Amino acid sequence: MALIYVYVRELYNLSRIKFVVNFILMISLGMMEGISVLMIIPLLTVAGVIPGIEVSSGLSSLLNNFFQNIGLPLNLTMVLLLYISLNFGQSWLQRLQSIIKFEIQQSFAVALSVRLFKAVAYAEWQLLISKTKSDITNVIITELERVYYGVNYFLQLVTTSIISLIQITIAFMIAPGLTLMVLISALLLFVFLQTFANDSRRLGEVITSLNSNLLFDLTEHLNGLKEIKSYGVEAAQVENFIRTREMMKKNLTRFNNLQTRTDMIYKVGAAVFISLFLFSAVEIFKLNPQDFIIISVIAARLWPKLSSFQMGLQNINIMLPAFHASKELEDECLAARENLPPGGTSKKIELNHGVMFRDVSFAYNSNRSGYAVKDLDFILPAGTTTAFVGVSGAGKSTIVDLLIGLLKSSKGDILIDDEPLMENLLPWRNSIGYVPQDALLFNASIRENMHWVCPDVSEERIWEALRLAAVDSFISSLPDGLDTVVGDRGVRLSGGERQRVVLARALLKKPSVLILDEATSSLDTENEKRIQQAIENLRGKMTILVIAHRLSTIRNADNILVLEHGQIVERGNYQSLMQNRDGRFHALACLYENEALPSV
Repeated sequence: MALIYVYVRELYNLSRIKFVVNFILMISLGMMEGISVLMIIPLLTVAGVIPGIEVSSGLSSLLNNFFQNIGLPLNLTMVLLLYISLNFGQSWLQRLQSIIKFEIQQSFAVALSVRLFKAVAYAEWQLLISKTKSDITNVIITELERVYYGVNYFLQLVTTSIISLIQITIAFMIAPGLTLMVLISALLLFVFLQTFANDSRRLGEVITSLNSNLLFDLTEHLNGLKEIKSYGVEAAQVENFIRTREMMKKNLTRFNNLQTRTDMIYKVGAAVFISLFLFSAVEIFKLNPQDFIIISVIAARLWPKLSSFQMGLQNINIMLPAFHASKELEDECLAARENLPPGGTSKKIELNHGVMFRDVSFAYNSNRSGYAVKDLDFILPAGTTTAFVGVSGAGKSTIVDLLIGLLKSSKGDILIDDEPLMENLLPWRNSIGYVPQDALLFNASIRENMHWVCPDVSEERIWEALRLAAVDSFISSLPDGLDTVVGDRGVRLSGGERQRVVLARALLKKPSVLILDEATSSLDTENEKRIQQAIENLRGKMTILVIAHRLSTIRNADNILVLEHGQIVERGNYQSLMQNRDGRFHALACLYENEALPSV
């Protein structure tokens, strides 16, 4: 429960004035409800509706004297008008309080979700890749929604508690002994039902886990839709989804059974205790008719609130795991926040000398002895083209992630024009154009995809970038041109078209450094040549880093670094490396050349 108080305190800090006003309204509503109960008998008495009861003392006498002094007759019409006025005022305040409470909750919901999303957005890449996308999505969308509901249940408990406390106080003033007996009975029932609250918490943990699993199955299915259909394993995927969904249904049914059982016990308990209450009021405490009616009305209103209090606690307990999941993710992301300026910056770095890796090593797991890359010493001179080659797992993509600043080196330094990369992280990223193998295009028009990196760019600049990427003729031939919608992840374009559009988007930034991370590995020969020609046209205009499997794409690179088990084993240009027949590069060239030969 301590975690709920943390969130409630944040809610207070977010909307202090509205929070205080809401609290005052809750107290006012509780007092008005208490007054409405107290006025039942005195008003009916002074109006003569209930004959035979004296009005010489108590609230009845005060009301009678007040209306006599102001010269108004206190008859049945006046009683009803007072009753209507009191209920109108109470209803109006209730509506106002509900509106304010809703505004507070929505502001809190927006602030909480934005804060968590921002924490995730600015978290270090190494933390993010240690989690599945579905887990993060589940917390931001599903678990945060449960947090909102949990806070709402808590505020409802506070409201119920305030109103109940006022009514209990009134009841104590009238019949302290009888009220104490009722409270002790309610407390015993409450303690008895605490085992159900513990069961709710355990069910909440299971539901959190199942929500995560369900979203994971759905995300994985949609990501691998083409492969799933190709292998014809839709039935197995459907079975996995049904299994998880049925488990969720089973646990939600258990929670519903738990709630209905609690409700049933409270209703049966209410019947028993009210019977004992009525018997005690008449036979033991000998209450007069006025007090008896008031106490009866209070008891009738109070018992449902106690039942609501218990149900609210169960709902909070089932939401508690969501509080823990949300707080844990946020704390992890904040602890791993990247060193970026708070407001962002549009500043860029114009690379004048180059990028230096000085004795750089990196391990994905600090507890693991092996390094992904080790003892890297090289320079990427400004305005040149450098290529990294090696088999899968040699460390090529890790070097790219280190160069972009997504990963921090375990040891050694990465310098940009002799300045530490991590001290100029955002300006450096603003200076990079990145084209990965699995390029991301949004389900939007080509124009909108280009504006994603440069919101204010002119159409002339867009066409210039498309021309540099050798895709302008294709775009202009489309019926809708730049307004052509590319589909989910660019599915309506061919692989070559998609890669060239992504290359154009990267060039739109006018980067100092262009990184091509196996950007042509999945393309056919014709599209590969188009990309290669586009790269050739850019030589000397910017610093280019190429990660390649196909060595034909790097023949004209100024420098080639050959990686093996995370270390540089050879370096030179294409001609010099090919002349060393005993070298690793020559072996790779022969291997890829044999793989490219058609089968006979």
